[in-house]
Amino acid sequence: MKLVVWLGNPWQQYRWTRHNIWATMLERFLDWNKLWELKYDNKWKAETLVTTVSWEKVMFCFPQTYMNASGESVWPIAQFYKIPVEDILIIHDEIDFEPARIAFKKWWSAAGHNGLKSIISHLWTTDFNRIRIWVWRPAVSSMVADYVLSTFKPDEKQKLQDKEEEIFGFISDFLNK
Repeated sequence: MKLVVWLGNPWQQYRWTRHNIWATMLERFLDWNKLWELKYDNKWKAETLVTTVSWEKVMFCFPQTYMNASGESVWPIAQFYKIPVEDILIIHDEIDFEPARIAFKKWWSAAGHNGLKSIISHLWTTDFNRIRIWVWRPAVSSMVADYVLSTFKPDEKQKLQDKEEEIFGFISDFLNK
């Protein structure tokens, strides 16, 4: 079984924020692949969907904890289903990238990302896969918290939409390996 986790904050007020860009892309990815909708599961503190992709069972997960507590969803799922870390993909925002950069990485630090810090502290490893996508950096570093909870400008949204196919390709490659 593989686990694909989109990081973000729950609740509608965060839907279009920089931190939640992956949650909105998750919906489009599931639609693009003609998969069903996520359903809330209190056991995992997450919206989840278990399905089969390329003859392999996959759980898609959007934690409903705040970003900073994402590990509270990821760890119990990984433990219950005995999912090895190499079969976990975390998808998250990245403020340290230049515009239009997307990267598929493994064995990387949290680099200040609180959602990743939570996952690392629960899994006790950094050896999971991740896809990082730029969301720009604020001009003043003390504004990061407010910045990642702000919404995208129209031109920024378009740049992200232009990258969707590439992002979906990374996810498909992970699922098919």
